[in-house]
Amino acid sequence: MITALQNASTESDTIQVGSIVAHADPYRTLYVERGEVVKDLGEEVVVVWDCWKEQSKKADRYFRDELRFWQPQ
Repeated sequence: MITALQNASTESDTIQVGSIVAHADPYRTLYVERGEVVKDLGEEVVVVWDCWKEQSKKADRYFRDELRFWQPQ
């Protein structure tokens, strides 16, 4: 049971498909925007940004260390 809890707690710290994220750099405009990881490309992930839904560009590729879990302001 302890092993299962430890595995669950470490898995939730990994950005993966379905994670709600924002950009990790506070100087990027996407720092305050919300996005969802929709595809795992190994070292990179594809994020669909809520702020781009009305535009032709909806998704972009990022390394996991460029992202953080999104937190409401």
